[in-house]
Order: sequence, then C-alpha cells, then structure tokens
Amino acid sequence: MISFVTEEGLAVTRIQLDQALELLRRGHAGEAEALMKRVMEVTPDDVAAMQLLALALAQQGSAEAARTLFDKAAQRQPDAPEAWINLGNACLECGDNAGADSAFQHARDLAGEDVAVLLGQGLAWLGQRRFVDAHGVLAKAFEREPEATDVRLAYAQSLMELERFDELAKCLEDINAGALSSDQQRALAWLWAQAGNDEHALALYRELLAAKPADDESRVCLALLLERLNRIDDAADALSMVTSDGSSMWALASARVLRRQGRVADAMEHLLPALSQPMPQAMRAQLLFEQAKCHDACGAVDEAMTALALAHDASGRAFLERMPDTGSPAILGWLQQRMQHHAPESWNAPVEDAQPADPIFLVGFPRSGTTLLERMLDGHPHLDVLDERPALEVAIEYLRSQPGWNDADLDASLAMLTSSQITGAREIYWQQVHRYVQPSGRLVDKYPLTMTRLPYVARLFPQAQWLLLLRHPCDCVLSCHMQAFGINGGALAFATLEATAETYATVMGWWDGQRQRVPARVHVLRYEDLVQAPAEELAALMAFLSLSVEPAQLASHHASASRTRRINTPSYAQVIQPINANAVDRWKRYRTHFSDATLAILAPWLQRYGYGVE
Repeated sequence: MISFVTEEGLAVTRIQLDQALELLRRGHAGEAEALMKRVMEVTPDDVAAMQLLALALAQQGSAEAARTLFDKAAQRQPDAPEAWINLGNACLECGDNAGADSAFQHARDLAGEDVAVLLGQGLAWLGQRRFVDAHGVLAKAFEREPEATDVRLAYAQSLMELERFDELAKCLEDINAGALSSDQQRALAWLWAQAGNDEHALALYRELLAAKPADDESRVCLALLLERLNRIDDAADALSMVTSDGSSMWALASARVLRRQGRVADAMEHLLPALSQPMPQAMRAQLLFEQAKCHDACGAVDEAMTALALAHDASGRAFLERMPDTGSPAILGWLQQRMQHHAPESWNAPVEDAQPADPIFLVGFPRSGTTLLERMLDGHPHLDVLDERPALEVAIEYLRSQPGWNDADLDASLAMLTSSQITGAREIYWQQVHRYVQPSGRLVDKYPLTMTRLPYVARLFPQAQWLLLLRHPCDCVLSCHMQAFGINGGALAFATLEATAETYATVMGWWDGQRQRVPARVHVLRYEDLVQAPAEELAALMAFLSLSVEPAQLASHHASASRTRRINTPSYAQVIQPINANAVDRWKRYRTHFSDATLAILAPWLQRYGYGVE
C-alpha cells in the first residue's frame, strides 16, 4: 500500500514532531508516545518520528522496544552519526554491550572522536571488561569535557577498575552530588567508597536510602563500607533491612559480617550458593578469599588452601582482563632500579628548604605487622601517620621524568640531580602528603614496600629515619598468600606459597644489598617481640626517635576501633583488637603445604633473622 502525503500534511508532521520533542523535554513521555504513534500511522517511514517514539519509549523504561526502533532508524539513515549514537545508547540500556560497541564504532567512523561517541564506546568497553581500551577513550572524553558529569563518572569507573585509586580520588574532587540523578548518585557513592572518601560515601548512601528505603543495592554497598570501617553492628543492621537481594555483593557483605560476628557456618551458607553462579572473575576472587578465611577460622586447613588456589586463579584471570597485553609481566620489575656503587658522602648533607623535617619511613615485607606498629605510633601526640599513600612514588615519577634520566643507571641518574630538582621532588612529596594529612608533628610514612625505594629516599631525605619490622618469613608468606591485596597488588606475586616465598626473598635480598650501598639510620624490631613485650619494644623504638612513650600508644586498639577514617591495609580487622600473639607461628598449622622448595627459598632468611623452621 502506497501512502501519499501532501505538503500541508508534511507541515503538520513537523509541528507534531516539535510538540513531541517539547513533551519529552518536560517529561511527558506517554503523551509524546501517543502523538508519534499517530504521526507514524500516516508516515510510517518518517525517521524523525521513529526516533522520537523510541526516545519516548526509552523514557518509560521500554528499552527493548526503543532499541528496535533506533535500529530501524539507523538502517534507514546509515550516514547519520546521531542515529548510531541513539542505537548505541539503547543497546547500553538493554545490556547489549557488543551491540553498543558496534553502533558506536559506526558513529565513530562517521563523526570521528566526538565526546558522545567516545563516552558511549567507553561504556560499552567497560561492559565488555575491556578496561584498558575503555580507559583510553574515556580519558580522551574527560580531557575534552571534564565538567560533564556522565563523562567524569565513566572515566572514574575506568580508573577504579584499573585500581588507580589516587587518580580516582582526584577525578571526583568537587563533584556536585546534589545535581546528579539517583542512578548517578549511587554510582558516585560507590566510587567515593573505592577512593577512600568514606564520609562522603556514607552521607550519600544515607540520602539515597532516605529517599528510597527499598534500594537494596545501595544498602548492600553501605554494609560493605561499614564493615570496611570496622562498624560491624551498623553493617549487620543495614543487611537486616535488605529485602530481596541475592546478588554476589550481598553474599560477600553478609559473609564478611557474619564471620566477624563469629557466625562462620552462617557465613559459609551465604557463600556457597553465590559461588555457583556466573560472575566477573574479580568478584569470584573476593568470594573465594572470604571462603578461605571462613575455612581458616574453623581450622579447616586443606579446605582453606583449596579455596585460596581458586581465589588466586580468579585474581590472575581478572588481572589479564585488565592488562590483556602484558603476557607474563616481570614481578617486582622495578627492583631492577638499584645502586651499583656506594652512595657518596655528599648525599648525607641536609637539604635546605622550607619543608618539614624528613619523614620516618615505616617499612617491612607486607603482613609483617606494620599496621599494628603504625597504630601505636599514631597514638603519640608528636607523630602523624600517612597511611599507605603513594606520596613518594609521585615524587619518584617526577625525578624519572627529568632529562637524561636512565633507570638502568640509577647511580648516575641520582647523582646528576640538581638542587632545584631535589627540592622540586621534595615539594611534590609534601604536596601529596597534605592531600591526606596535615602533620603537626613528625611524619611517619607507612608504606611497607618503600623499603624498595631506599636510594631515592637517601637522595631526597638524607635525615630520614627508618623503622623496619621483621616477622617470621613463613608467617609473612602464608599471610600474604591468604590476603586479597587487589587485582594488581597480589594477582601474580602471591599466587602460590612458593611464588610468595620467591617474592619475599627478592624484596629482602634487594633491601640487604642496597643497605650496603646506601647507609641509612634504621631501627629493626621483630613482630614477635613487639606483641610479646610491647612496652619494652616500644620504649626502645621511641628512644631511637628521641621521644618518650605515651600511655595511649599501648592501647592503640581503642583509638583504631573508634576511628572514622579507614585503615588502608588488609589487616584492618585485626588492629582493633588488643595487642596479642595469636598470629605468631600461625604458619605451623599449614606446615604440610610448605613444600621443600618453598622452605629452601626461605631458609637463608630464617637463619639471618634468627627464626627456626620447627
């Protein structure tokens, strides 16, 4: 059947299209839908009417019907980038990330790198777990329109997925939550929580739940954050109000809270059904690490090790999703940066600038007890702690950007630095520190693996003091293997007990070798001595710092329990407990899982530090 439309009819259609567009702008999608359906009865092939009808359907939640119409419109106008952008957005609404990717690629071929196209393709790639690719296009979009909220939130998500948390925090600075939709606010609250902006995240979750008490997704995320802040009762209360959530996030939150309440069997009942469902590898890893903790709490050693093997396998897969082109990257590759000769005496001269006194660096192999010692030091009125923030790394990146720098010749690179470059790097360091803490006393920079940056510290902070905490190497290795350090932090280095032992030997060997070339003022103490005789060990340590012991330092768990800021370490749950020796020789329960090869790797360090195998 052929339809004939007069010029007068075309004019009427254009008026109706304008009316429909105005109705959509005012939020009257139902009226716009009815109007466009009447138009299309007369002009069924009118692409503009087709798209407005699709927009009206999309506004009312009919995503699939809208996508069908947008697809039809794009096929009729294949050279119009707007048609493909509309189709791509509709595919995103339907959860069809592959379809969205294809549509936005069509639009990109036609319109180039328009921000709307970059945003859409970035979101499609996030949905396809192509995180590096997504970050690339979203960074371009953010560079062009940094004030566009939808662009900023998508770019922030890409930073979160790549675990670039300091950049994430910077990206979210000054964002106006009140101007966002509820969906955007929910996304922002989660991003704030991942960036460590806990108070903002808590406040926004409370606002969301006050407006919509049945928002189970927000309530589960709130519970996860509260548990991370050691507010277990509050987290349990939040979960008790969840009505219908059976997601993997709900299972993880519930299991963590129940385990910490001592209800390990109940925690396992939440984990098992969740683990039988399909999910992203990163989430599977989190659930499996939690399952391992539950098995460990019950004394089920073999079951814990089985869960850990699966957890590390999932972590490795998640790592390759994020870094698909890395192949088998060199673990701890930055340790190739090392001094080959003794540092010259001239490096010992104090740097004359307006910065505070050189920091105290609190270091040790991960899981050696640095967090416990940090909390004790933070109890002193003349000490302020920077808790695992990469301030030094930012300063190092500045140094490495200087003309003539060569990582392969660290001696020459550090020697060539001018006074202005050194003071510039120090200024950058203190700028980073002030993002997180405003020290009124001496700064304690607690970042365990700063021990692998000894030459840089010697060059920038010649008056620095070091606190090195040792722990039985087997306990360190077991504890690192049992922790979820993050997809980047431990996906490869701690995948097995033997791999963790090799990492331990590499790090400690680097430290010992570099200390021979870069003398440093170091106070060494052992975790076992600290927990068994805390008053004596603390007194010796404080004497090294030329400070007296304060009584509050020996009751630091009280301050940790009442602390509102999070503790940036996997051991956040332990430091709110009184000082105890429960973790000493924990590895002996897992003795049968330490192979001869693993023990052979650790044997020199057991001997060097005065520990026994049996």
